[in-house]
Amino acid sequence: MTKKRTKVEEVKPEMTPMIDVTFLLLIFFIVTLKFKVLEGRLDAALPKDRGTGTSTVEEIEKVDIIMQVLREGQMVPDPATRTTSYPEGKLKHYVNRVVSLEVGNQRFTDVEKLRDFLKPFDKDETPVSIDAREGIVYGDVVKVLDVVVAEQFKQVAFAGSHENE
Repeated sequence: MTKKRTKVEEVKPEMTPMIDVTFLLLIFFIVTLKFKVLEGRLDAALPKDRGTGTSTVEEIEKVDIIMQVLREGQMVPDPATRTTSYPEGKLKHYVNRVVSLEVGNQRFTDVEKLRDFLKPFDKDETPVSIDAREGIVYGDVVKVLDVVVAEQFKQVAFAGSHENE
């Protein structure tokens, strides 16, 4: 008796679903990955053959102009801006207003004296900051800014408000 051989079919597994699942897992792990944050430690490649040196840093000369209102004055209509619909004047301006311009230990109430004070400074290297305190209006700042620009300072900044310091 002879045995009859049965044909064995070769089974090939479907690879497409397996590849899909692998890519889904890969994407999941990449999306949920959290990187370690270095807190307060930055590695630097500093030379090892030198000790801690005490080098001196040249201090930068700067001009800080602090503007404060000494006397509020009175706001009145400007007659130069009269129109038919605004017979007393469309715009208003202050009368008898006194603004203090403080630079270091110097105090000025006149922008021309401030101009004379700023003349000897190096215009290219000296930064100027204008700090307008409470009560200062746009027109006051523009007068000081005009003086600083006329003196040809290159680095001009406006400081934030430090109320009542």
